Amino acid sequence: MCGARCTGEMSCPPAHRSKAPRSSRTASARFCCCPVTRLPSTATATYSPASVETPPPRRATRPRAPRQEGTDMDPLTLGVMWRGMVALTNDAGTVLRRTAYSEAVREGRDFSVGLFDRHERMIVQGDFSPGHLGSMPSAVTNFLRYYDAEDLRPGDCLILNDPWMGSGHLPDFFMLSPCFVDGTIVGYAVNCTHMIDVGGAAPGSQQVEGINDQFQEGLRLWPTRVWSEGQPNKEILRIIEANVRVPDKLLGDLMAMRNCNRIVEQRLAGLIGKYGMDRYDAACTEILDRSETAMRAAISEMPDGTYHAVDYFDDYGPGTEPLRIEVTVTVDGSSVTIDFTGSSPQTRSGINAVLTYVRAFCYYTVKCITSGGTIPQNGGCLRPINYVAEPGSVVNAQPPAGSGARAIMQQRFVDVLMQAFSEVLPDRVIAPSSHWANPNLGGFDPRTGRRFVHYDIIIGGFGGRPASDGMEAAPSAFNIDAIPVEVNENSYPVRVERLELIPDSAGAGRNRGGHGVRKDVTVLGESMTFSNLTDRQRFAPPGILGGEAGAVGRTVLNAGGADPVVLGSKGTYQLDHGDVVTTWLSGGGGYGHPFDREVERVSADVVAGLLSVRKAATSYGVVLDSAGVVDQAATRDLRAARRRAQR
Repeated sequence: MCGARCTGEMSCPPAHRSKAPRSSRTASARFCCCPVTRLPSTATATYSPASVETPPPRRATRPRAPRQEGTDMDPLTLGVMWRGMVALTNDAGTVLRRTAYSEAVREGRDFSVGLFDRHERMIVQGDFSPGHLGSMPSAVTNFLRYYDAEDLRPGDCLILNDPWMGSGHLPDFFMLSPCFVDGTIVGYAVNCTHMIDVGGAAPGSQQVEGINDQFQEGLRLWPTRVWSEGQPNKEILRIIEANVRVPDKLLGDLMAMRNCNRIVEQRLAGLIGKYGMDRYDAACTEILDRSETAMRAAISEMPDGTYHAVDYFDDYGPGTEPLRIEVTVTVDGSSVTIDFTGSSPQTRSGINAVLTYVRAFCYYTVKCITSGGTIPQNGGCLRPINYVAEPGSVVNAQPPAGSGARAIMQQRFVDVLMQAFSEVLPDRVIAPSSHWANPNLGGFDPRTGRRFVHYDIIIGGFGGRPASDGMEAAPSAFNIDAIPVEVNENSYPVRVERLELIPDSAGAGRNRGGHGVRKDVTVLGESMTFSNLTDRQRFAPPGILGGEAGAVGRTVLNAGGADPVVLGSKGTYQLDHGDVVTTWLSGGGGYGHPFDREVERVSADVVAGLLSVRKAATSYGVVLDSAGVVDQAATRDLRAARRRAQR
């Protein structure tokens, strides 16, 4: 029924229906928003028009907001307003964390908060996860293509989790709330929160193995009003509750998300009440323009040219081939273009990335190497960064590809970009980092008789840095926290037997990488489903500028038993009571030649138990006794001989 002759009635495909204007709305009347009859030629689409799975945009993108004239915006006032906006997003994030139900949010900090102005421009990002924050503009655009601003009311909350509208996988729920002052929308509070389960084939909704498309991965929501003028939409909440494994956690986290946005609304109203709407509008435009100018100036300091790098994922499930991630970076004046042409095709698995997610880590990496945190993070500083990725590739997957496990890919995007930029900015990049792990375990907890989903986070070390070693057990790109042992054991039927750094796992270098981490977990429940999610078990994190690669990781079932079993890094397995899963994470790559590392620093690592005497000699050319005392003469001779051999 869709097209030039579309009746606009309920027989029209759901993706091509929308609410009629209030003035013409009846109990049954609808009108079609088909691109054939409604959209102007200048409209832009978030979805691929070739996909029958996906809806067209509701309207064309709104024009850029006009600059406010005649406002008195002195630098001091602008700075105070900016700090106030940053503080309100971070404070709102604190409320979200403290009122959340799931351990992933309360302890892991797997959420983000942002503030958009009434022109849909991203003004402020809180200090949260790059994958969420870089995807927020896409989510806001899609929210407001489904719901016109004039149809929103105080107390409304909209949610979505569609991968191509948001951050690339179903567990990430975005929530948008309009912010009103004197009955007028002045901005939008937005947060993104990872839900520990949204249904689908396996607990955690992040399975790789056996996934053919996104319909196996869980509940998918296009923009939906879940609170209307402060009242919950109980019908929608019941649908959500019926389709997930741990509804108390998800619904509790939705309430926390609403609490978060209400804090943004209240604090923004106070800010505008103090400074006035005209001055606030002018500040938003000034902040964005200054950020863009500063970012372009920073990029202009980089030598023009084209830089290239290739890295790999181990596989996309047991028995599959490696995935190639290829990037070409072009610096041209005050802009950067990041081109992923040459990367592997999208897969029939849960390992695929959508463009909004890849783009988020392009923004993150360029921001890191150009500004070091000195440029305010908002929509303005993203304007000079362009990106290219072939549709249908693993870095620009098209619907209905599975993408539940896409989070495990983000570190590789950063790694490959850092390797490319190392050619031209060696003093601003870090070596590839240890790969983190995000295993999911689900079943029934015998202590409570209730279903559970255990979302774990295991974090290794940074790659070596220009001025220092890689940090230990810290996320280089994810910006979340490992969940404490005590919380894991109290919340789930597991016991953590050990959690420790792995000696000799760090990539050697003038500044070595951070060490890999070992974690042993014993299953205390019965018949649980375990979805492993990690990488760097085949391709080690490489060193840069002469540094050595870190050690590879591995996952083993019952490593200390009579019949240990090596598990695939992205496989799904059934575990029984008493089984022990051991995860070894890879070590970060080294930065600079190992022979340039001071002998005293090598000795300190030996004394600390992080480096063996043997590896000190083979990788660093440093000769020590078992107590860590350096033989200076033997060290000079060994390093000299090795350098001659390398010429």
